[in-house]
Amino acid sequence: MEYAVSQDVLPHSIMRYIIDEELAERQDEPAKLPPLDQLARQLGVSRGKLREDLIAAQAYGVIEMRPGDGTYVCPFDFYAAVRPLILYSIACNKSYFDRYYRLRARMEVAFWEEAVSELGQDEIDQLARIVDRAEERLRGKPIEIPHREHRDFHVLIYSRLDNPFAQGLLNAYWDAYEAVGLHRYFELSYYQRMWSSHRAMVEAISAGDSDTGKTILMQHFTLLEDRLQEGQQQAQA
Repeated sequence: MEYAVSQDVLPHSIMRYIIDEELAERQDEPAKLPPLDQLARQLGVSRGKLREDLIAAQAYGVIEMRPGDGTYVCPFDFYAAVRPLILYSIACNKSYFDRYYRLRARMEVAFWEEAVSELGQDEIDQLARIVDRAEERLRGKPIEIPHREHRDFHVLIYSRLDNPFAQGLLNAYWDAYEAVGLHRYFELSYYQRMWSSHRAMVEAISAGDSDTGKTILMQHFTLLEDRLQEGQQQAQA
C-alpha cells in the first residue's frame, strides 16, 4: 500500500527538497547537496534560513555537513533522530527513564518471536560468546561490570528485526541506560542472576524453543523492574 504524504508536514525546506529530488532513495552512494548559495536560490530562502534548516536536519540525522567537502544526505536512521530527545527528556526528569524502560521491555517481549526467528547460527554463537565474556568479567579480580556486553546482547537479538522505528527506540534505550548510570550501582548477585537468565535465553534460542526464551525474557525484566521500584520507595522515604 502506498501513502501520499503532504509536503506541508515536513518542517524544513531542506527536507522537502531532498524528497522532491529523490535524494534519500539513492543506494549507491550518499547524495551531495548543491553549494549553499545555489541551494538557497533554488529553495527561495535566505542563506541564514537555509543554514538553520541544515543545522536542524543534521540534528535529525537527515544530512551530514562535512567541513571543506560539502553536505551529504544520510540514509534514514530513526535512532539518530530519537536519541537526542530521549536523552534530553531524561536529563530534565530522571523518572522518565523508568517509563522508557517499561516501554522498551514491552517492545522486546512483543517483537521476541519475530526477532529470534531471523537469527542465524553465527548470531546465536555470538550471543553465547557475549555471555561467556560477561561471566568471565564478573569472575575477574577485580570484578568488572559487563555493561557493554549487556547492551551488545540485547541489541544483537533484535539486530535483524525489520522495523527501523523499533530498532531506533531499542538502541536508544542503551544510551539512556548508561546516561543514568545503572551499570554502576548494583551488587554482584544482581549481575549474576542477570547473566544466568541471558545464558538461559541463548540455550532456548539454540534449541529453537522461542516460547521458553520469551518466558525467560519476561522474568529477566522483573530484575530491573524490582530495582526501579526499590529506588522509587527509597526516594519517597
